[in-house]
Amino acid sequence: MLYNPKDVKVRDSSIELLRIISMIMIVFHHFAVHGGFEWKESYTGISRFWHNFITMGGKIGVNVFILISGYYLINSKANSVDIKRVIKFWGQVFFYSVIIFTVFGALGVVDVGAKSIIKACFPITFLQWGFASTYFVLYLLHPFLNKFLHSMDKGMYQKFIILIVVCRSIIPTITTVLFETNLLLWFIILYSIAGYIRLYVSNNEHSVKYYVIFLIFCSIVTYYSTIVYIILGSRWDFFASNVTYFYGEEKITTLLISVSLLMIFVTLKMKYNKWINIIASATFGVFLIHDNNIIRPLLWGKLFNNARYQESALIIPYSIMAVAVVYIVCTLIDLLRQQIIEKPVMKIVDCNLNKITTSLARIYNVINNFIFGKD
Repeated sequence: MLYNPKDVKVRDSSIELLRIISMIMIVFHHFAVHGGFEWKESYTGISRFWHNFITMGGKIGVNVFILISGYYLINSKANSVDIKRVIKFWGQVFFYSVIIFTVFGALGVVDVGAKSIIKACFPITFLQWGFASTYFVLYLLHPFLNKFLHSMDKGMYQKFIILIVVCRSIIPTITTVLFETNLLLWFIILYSIAGYIRLYVSNNEHSVKYYVIFLIFCSIVTYYSTIVYIILGSRWDFFASNVTYFYGEEKITTLLISVSLLMIFVTLKMKYNKWINIIASATFGVFLIHDNNIIRPLLWGKLFNNARYQESALIIPYSIMAVAVVYIVCTLIDLLRQQIIEKPVMKIVDCNLNKITTSLARIYNVINNFIFGKD
């Protein structure tokens, strides 16, 4: 999701297409989970099954985003993070946080106080977007992760993948008990899996058809689990309150679907497509705009008022229309931001990169000497 305009010509358009598809799934998911839907346990209309269907893609989309990042970054030769990318990422998050807060604060939609202003100005620190903050930390850690992952031979890497997947995905899926963990650890696991795929799995090992069949099978199993849970939920409360149990990002079915999607598009030999790459460059902006804490309830609760189609088959075309509008508008906004804000700012950064790097190195040395002492 860290986009560099210079990378557009070299990025794999098939993977960039997957990036777009993943964000579309995330927007559909948000339509469902933030739409104010409240189902009666006995209701089994088509609208509920559609709701369950579009809910399924959210965590898959998040997983795929991290897998894509791991796939790209595992072969990074740098021993440290790219300062320009850090500035660009932080700047994008800061821009949307401050602009949205300022606009809706001026309109009287949100209270403007010292605490809320500080949160808006430091969105990554205060987890205004939990995903963005966690991803930012993952990016900062990736040089260290690469050192660790590259230090293992193929056999050791395989054992490592098996261990973390069994402990963090398979056992929790079966037992419903999750080991003490957090989202960052899960992102590191996904990064490691994608790294293995990039390093050791051949693009020609299996055909696209193989991965598509596996994807369909896992998707059917995952989706139909909700139908079974709805039926059983009429008798047992556990099932009624856990209808989307297998939709969690760490569930083994969701993980398999996510990896299958990556493998399909890695194996897919697609020609470079300028427009796909340009649209894909705005995917993170789509996320930041539509899932902002201020915009989210206004978008799904008031503007689109999703819940009015709770028991209507019209929810299908309506959700497609709503997601299309949100995605297109947010994409246009972010592409405009790239041209008007990001490009001029990054030119200034380029001109002063040595000064910025030197200043950061001095700060690092001060902190390092304070903690560890001088060598």
